[in-house]
Amino acid sequence: MPTSKKASTRSAMMIGSLGSFTSGRVAGDGYLKPTKRNLPDFVVTEPTLLRAASVLQKLANRFCDVNCRISVACNEGGYTRKALGNEDGRLKRSAFETNLWSPGLPTLVLIGDVAIGLSIYEQTVEKEMVYLDGQYVPVKEAKEIKPGLWDRKTKTFYRRSTQRVASKRLCLRAYSPYARVAWEYTWTEDKGSLVRQSDDIVAYLVDRATTLRIEVEKADRQAAEDRRRWEAESAAAILQYERSRIIQAREESLKNLLKIIEEWSHGRKVQAFFDDIADKSFAMNNEDRAQLLAKVQEAKSLLVYADGAEALMSWASPPPKPAE
Repeated sequence: MPTSKKASTRSAMMIGSLGSFTSGRVAGDGYLKPTKRNLPDFVVTEPTLLRAASVLQKLANRFCDVNCRISVACNEGGYTRKALGNEDGRLKRSAFETNLWSPGLPTLVLIGDVAIGLSIYEQTVEKEMVYLDGQYVPVKEAKEIKPGLWDRKTKTFYRRSTQRVASKRLCLRAYSPYARVAWEYTWTEDKGSLVRQSDDIVAYLVDRATTLRIEVEKADRQAAEDRRRWEAESAAAILQYERSRIIQAREESLKNLLKIIEEWSHGRKVQAFFDDIADKSFAMNNEDRAQLLAKVQEAKSLLVYADGAEALMSWASPPPKPAE
């Protein structure tokens, strides 16, 4: 059981962080937008901020009683905060609020070697609103602010719209901060305050940590197996790629060799043609022979002979044949 001094110290640390919430900005729908991000995971309006801190402090005390602890803005690696979304309609925010605040690090309860994420947010409800003096105001409040404008004699018409607004009722969302395991559970204040539910919440999460550990271990084993399979498939793909490159290089080398041989063979045929002409010229008279040999020289000047030895020296030898 924690001493009153320790409990007081934890409470002071928790409440001391609330100044960062109230010194920041406020969204159009009233939710706080602190300038800092390493804060408790609260998505609330100012009227419910202190109650949210009280809930978290109450849970911290109860968890301490069972040798567990809550870590605010936990910077230990491997944990991910699950973003708040529509939450089954309980936190539906205005579509115009595009820059919503969220903590940079998760708030976790550490139960043995298992972590469970915690978010406390203020529930929203549907309410009839009117646009008055640059902001949306509940119809009932608008009638109190400017009762004369609602006199039928003035024939003033205000367009009403149904919107989601903060309800001052808190919700506690517990979730898996492990990327490979999806799970979450939410407590609401529809039937009682979260503070009164704290004992049930702690008991449930301590019990849930046991099964969550099993799920995380199973997911880790599956991830390790998937990685081994991926590495084996990647190695096989690389081997196949290298084999195809070798085969392609050998085919290209053979193609170049056949081209060299073809050019050499063509050159031999041309040379044989001129040699035959030269042999036959010996049977001709000197004048005709000279004229024929001159034409032979002119013809040779138009041709380029490939040097087989030189071409073979510049030929790129093929890589060794790949293993079967």
